[in-house]
Amino acid sequence: MARPIPWRREISAPFHVIQNELNRLMEEYWSPSRLGPSEPAPMDLEPTGWSPAIDLFETADEIVLVAELPGVDPASIDLSVTGNILNLRGVKNPDAPIEGHLPLRERQYGTFHRKIVLSNEVNFDAAQAEARLGVLRVRLPKQDIAKPRTIPVQNA
Repeated sequence: MARPIPWRREISAPFHVIQNELNRLMEEYWSPSRLGPSEPAPMDLEPTGWSPAIDLFETADEIVLVAELPGVDPASIDLSVTGNILNLRGVKNPDAPIEGHLPLRERQYGTFHRKIVLSNEVNFDAAQAEARLGVLRVRLPKQDIAKPRTIPVQNA
């Protein structure tokens, strides 16, 4: 019977970084903004270290973005809007250096950047963001013209 080799688990760490980068590239390639007016080239060419998981859902009154950012200081989070693209940037700093042998390291550190394409029906001036227990929740209210309305039908 073969004995497990302890370094085998560490070898997958670089593959997670490659997979995150491929996911980001595919997301940018298939995004609807690609078909619209050309976007200027990014000014910061710093590679991202990881990509946070996000959920985006829509109600009748708002669009809500929920991002998992465990260990990220809320002061280091940068939310900005360019056109109809919401940019989520930040940095997760590693803990204090660990003394001794590190047989397994799966936690990710470094900069992150996500671009989320939203409809133009969002009122960005009334947006609210809250970070609590490692989860960022961004509420983007819809403009009044985008909210569904009912039209009463009168009996004639």
